[in-house]
Amino acid sequence: MNQDMFINILSHSPVSVVEKFRHLNKECNQRTYTSSFLKLNIQRTNSISGYFLQYSERLTLHSTFVEALGNRPCGTDVSLDFLPPGKVKIEACDSSHGILLCVNDRPVRGRQPEYIICKPTTKQYLILPKPKTRYFTVALGLMVIGSTPFRYKIIRLSDLPYVENRRYNINTTFVCEVFDSVSFAWKRLKNFELLENDLLSPWNSKPIASYGFLHWLTTRNNVIRFCFKTETWSYSPVPENLASANSLNLTSYEGKLGIISSRSKEGVGCEDLWVLKSIFGTSWVNVKEIENKGLKSVGFLSNDVVTLADVDRICLYNMNNGKSQNLEIRAPKFSPSHYSTIIYFPIFSDYQRVEFNGR
Repeated sequence: MNQDMFINILSHSPVSVVEKFRHLNKECNQRTYTSSFLKLNIQRTNSISGYFLQYSERLTLHSTFVEALGNRPCGTDVSLDFLPPGKVKIEACDSSHGILLCVNDRPVRGRQPEYIICKPTTKQYLILPKPKTRYFTVALGLMVIGSTPFRYKIIRLSDLPYVENRRYNINTTFVCEVFDSVSFAWKRLKNFELLENDLLSPWNSKPIASYGFLHWLTTRNNVIRFCFKTETWSYSPVPENLASANSLNLTSYEGKLGIISSRSKEGVGCEDLWVLKSIFGTSWVNVKEIENKGLKSVGFLSNDVVTLADVDRICLYNMNNGKSQNLEIRAPKFSPSHYSTIIYFPIFSDYQRVEFNGR
């Protein structure tokens, strides 16, 4: 079949189908990540694309949705207002399915926080069983691992209890638990231990999904990854010339794991995008040089457009033609300079209902 005809037919398919066909060949993968294809696919499948912004003001959490590739049906609103009242915080997302994991820390003495799985476009949510361990949460991750039937898993890392700290280094060893929507229960795995003198990076606590793994960056520039299929941990080294860099950020690019590194070019700030070539490989390729215009890269909704942001604006920068498009932030009285660090959660979602209770 003619490749153009094939891509045109694929643009009518939901994201779960598109993701499967991306494994056909390199050309199909690249073309289905272009902004032109994604905009057409969003229009034809009644979907949306954008970011949930999360920020805090005087210990009060706020979140708002910013549309990027835009096709929100008239009269619909994407927000978290449908969730139970309380201090709701987005902790993780599966961006390609539009699913969020939130934690509601209700101000009730003695009550544990509620873990909530939700889909903002359909305003569906489900309160999950609480983990059996009550240790301080260090990191959370979410991944949808099946669409028919709908299935997802959650990984939770937490500090060791005081009694066990005598045997382990509190800074490098964590309790590891997994929630499976099929069993609808948490399961404790073996404790996970980082390399000596290494820590989870506090500014890179949001995991990046790629190749069926969730990835985190440590303070010593090691990439740790968790496989939901085998429920095991492994390491993936960063590019050798970036091992001692000070400002690295993980990202996803064309479904692959990427690293954004900052540097100065002729006195002007720019960033390099490195991509891991294969799932178990160690070879990285420098695929893009990003002129960030004094802004910071926060992700890629497509392979030709990077999302840039600072304290008072967020924009899409086309790396092919150099054009920028500012995104509209509709949050009332939004004044970013008054807020703490803003966290960006990318979302690509349709309006099809899902069944969160896999039982």
